[in-house]
Amino acid sequence: MSQLIEVKVPDIGDFSDVPVIELFVKVGDTIKVDDSIATLESDKATMDVPSSAAGVVKEVLINLGDKVSQGTLMIKVEAAGASAAAAPAAAPAPAAAPAPAAAAPAAPPAAGGGIVEVKVPDIGDFDEVPVIELYVKAGDTIKVDDAIATLESDKATMDVPSSVAGVIKEVLVKLGDKVSEGSVLIKVEAAGAGAAAASAPAPAASAPA
Repeated sequence: MSQLIEVKVPDIGDFSDVPVIELFVKVGDTIKVDDSIATLESDKATMDVPSSAAGVVKEVLINLGDKVSQGTLMIKVEAAGASAAAAPAAAPAPAAAPAPAAAAPAAPPAAGGGIVEVKVPDIGDFDEVPVIELYVKAGDTIKVDDAIATLESDKATMDVPSSVAGVIKEVLVKLGDKVSEGSVLIKVEAAGAGAAAASAPAPAASAPA
């Protein structure tokens, strides 16, 4: 009825023995195809490794700090059939009391939510800060405070949260891009005027008198 699938490090170019700097899954987690398993950091780039299988994580064979290469076994996933796969989908429903929020993105056509630009907020005295991680893609549904990207200055690493909830229509940055305060990161189709209003204070704050 179900089978264990081995998820390995894909082709990551000419790199080998690349350290694992972040690990996003643990045994028992339910993951989908393209969910991030781990972040690897070579001397030239940081890259997320997505899952090639959907199901329940049965075994995690890597740890933070481990060095991996193409073909290294990362996790084993119990891939369930259609009927079993439906169960994990139903499980979050009881735990997610605020489920109505998830229904909001379905409303934009009726509510006429507008497109809102989410920009880099005030990040201090930093300028031209590189994007080292990107957590979203076009089509994703995000909530307020969901992380959009991670920036890394010479002094700190910081996550940039979304100031609006809705469906991402466009992602205007990519890994390695350098951004500053006010740079547009994504465009979101906000569900209703309330969500759009939430992002309004941000531009005002960036315009000192």
